[in-house]
Amino acid sequence: MQRPMSWFGSTVLVALFVITLARPAAAMDVTQLLSRVQQATSPGKDMRANVDFEMTNATGESIHWAGTLYRRNLPDRRVRLVLDSPVDLRGTEVVLMPGSDNVSQTRIFLPGLRRWRNIQADMRGEAFLGTDFNYEDLGFQHMEFQEHKLESYDEEARDCYRVASIPQEGWWYARIVRCIDKKTYLPLRTEYYNRTGTLWKVRTLDGVKTIKSFPTASRITMQTLPTGTQTRITLSEIQYDVGLPDALFEGR
Repeated sequence: MQRPMSWFGSTVLVALFVITLARPAAAMDVTQLLSRVQQATSPGKDMRANVDFEMTNATGESIHWAGTLYRRNLPDRRVRLVLDSPVDLRGTEVVLMPGSDNVSQTRIFLPGLRRWRNIQADMRGEAFLGTDFNYEDLGFQHMEFQEHKLESYDEEARDCYRVASIPQEGWWYARIVRCIDKKTYLPLRTEYYNRTGTLWKVRTLDGVKTIKSFPTASRITMQTLPTGTQTRITLSEIQYDVGLPDALFEGR
């Protein structure tokens, strides 16, 4: 299975939907609810984890990439992803940091070219090195650029709130629907619709572990329905508050 060398942008942060302590949400409006979701994506001061990407095509063939994911929350949010395998991708790095207009700045180091590549805002919809995630999927969640509506309280989906969001014009999806767990505020299922109203992608949190009191999504799957492909991100050896240095997120 061929995967174009363009996937490694805004990482796996999608992948790390983790939470702080949950409080009853009975009287919570949609703004408060989504604020909790944003907090849930980055608990602790920082985090380190091993990461595995499994890409599966429509015929069931799959390949794996592995590496290390670093995330810092204070004083600002930054992410670094380093690939160790396969051999032809070893040394590939991705650094995410806040950019202008609340759009994440993404830099990729390609060892074959021995240089860094800057990802511009108009490339956010590009496939992240050929996976089912794109740069926007894996970047920081900018929910302030969306209009939100609390649609329903879903009893069947593990006590989830269902929130529909309409991104501003120019975003890569026309409608995003999140099923948010009532107790953990993790978005257990996220549906992405294109501008014709077709359900295009579905992201699910298939594994949740409690690490250092933080419920942590350890396995995230993104399916692209029209192509029959999927990418699964698995996190292991997750550690919080390890004291990551600033230099780790500065690039070269």
